[in-house]
Amino acid sequence: MFVDPDNLSAINVTGITQTSATVSWSIGETKVVNATTLYFSDTSTTAWNETSVTGTEHSVTSLQPGTEYQFFAKINSYGKTSTSENITATTGMVS
Repeated sequence: MFVDPDNLSAINVTGITQTSATVSWSIGETKVVNATTLYFSDTSTTAWNETSVTGTEHSVTSLQPGTEYQFFAKINSYGKTSTSENITATTGMVS
């Protein structure tokens, strides 16, 4: 079974703190994904960080407080690639 390009969707950011955020996404009915990569970046820069992920959720740590970040996921299944939409979230401010 391969990934339908429309199956990677519903990317969400939850559990936002001053220095971390949990990012999750849906892959629809697809059960076989060979590789998932999560990309994230401070919106004030064009440099993307990437991390390999197992599953459909990842906690991103070591973020800067009070900073807007953008996230997207990319999956590969049997050579077919699908990319989620970008989503943004702002970490909490230091009190």
